[in-house]
Amino acid sequence: MSASTMIGVLGSVEAAEKGEAPVEEVASACKQAAVLFDFDGTLGDTETPAMEVAYWELAPYFAGITPAGITESAKSEFIRDNAGKAFEFMVEVADEARSKAGMSSIAEAKASKSEDPSVLAVVDEARARFGLPTFKAMRSGEAKEEADFLTMQKDETVEALRTLAKPCPGVPSTLKTLGAMGVRVAIATTSGKPRVPVSVVAAELTEYFPPEKIHSGESDFDPPRFKPDPSVYLLAAESEKAAPADAVAVEDSASGVGSASNAGVGLIVGYVGASHIADEVADSHARMLMAGTRADNGQGAQIVISDMTELPKLVAFFAMERAQGRSAPFTFPQELLASIKGQYWV
Repeated sequence: MSASTMIGVLGSVEAAEKGEAPVEEVASACKQAAVLFDFDGTLGDTETPAMEVAYWELAPYFAGITPAGITESAKSEFIRDNAGKAFEFMVEVADEARSKAGMSSIAEAKASKSEDPSVLAVVDEARARFGLPTFKAMRSGEAKEEADFLTMQKDETVEALRTLAKPCPGVPSTLKTLGAMGVRVAIATTSGKPRVPVSVVAAELTEYFPPEKIHSGESDFDPPRFKPDPSVYLLAAESEKAAPADAVAVEDSASGVGSASNAGVGLIVGYVGASHIADEVADSHARMLMAGTRADNGQGAQIVISDMTELPKLVAFFAMERAQGRSAPFTFPQELLASIKGQYWV
């Protein structure tokens, strides 16, 4: 891309940020593009509260758990290791550890109510803070206890996110800018419904994502198709009448990057600006997103950003490259990279 074209791209984004029309060439190219967002940890800063709920549900069943082992550092490690993964996977890992320790499965322990009472006491304090029913209340009959662990997890997560879900930093202004540029947007998430629609409402993003723009690997397929399966990205692209090669995916997890890559999405942008990714692990997380370990072709994110408001520049650059018939891998102009605020990785 020539320097003069890049200046036009950056100028168009600045105009869109002010609510003004971008230059005609850039506007025309952007109308052919679509941005497909993962939700948890990209649009919605929901990974931390959702993973905290998961931690307090699973904590009583960790192999060898004691009250002393329930610490902030243990919880933070759990969130870091499991963010972006399906709860079913977390249960499988915990059950494998229990089996190796000669313990019964989580389902059997829950059915027989054989959890350690001292552990439940610590867990109940946290559950009360989240507004979730305590084990004490459930076991006394004061509150309902779902027999199915997965149903319990889904219901409790939805209730927590109904009040705790908020947008990631810079998301509302980014969506406004993309709209001014004429770029179509949709959600392509593994997470189920009603979890994501509830979170969209709580985060006040319904203006951009009405129900028909929310696509779920868990809820829109039977059986569910979890990332890195490409199905949810293919569905989202089709819904926006965009070829996958003309779409941009925004992801915060290895499985999500793999899903977008397996779907043939034209540009994958990694994001490390949500609260569940601590500053000290942002670099390693970004490099993991770029590694493409869950992609069949080994292709990961081409660029990773820490500031979501930089996304429109990348989308406009991508749209112009596609208008010229070019496809990945892209060479990002120095003028573009120099304009990016915050840390980035290429």
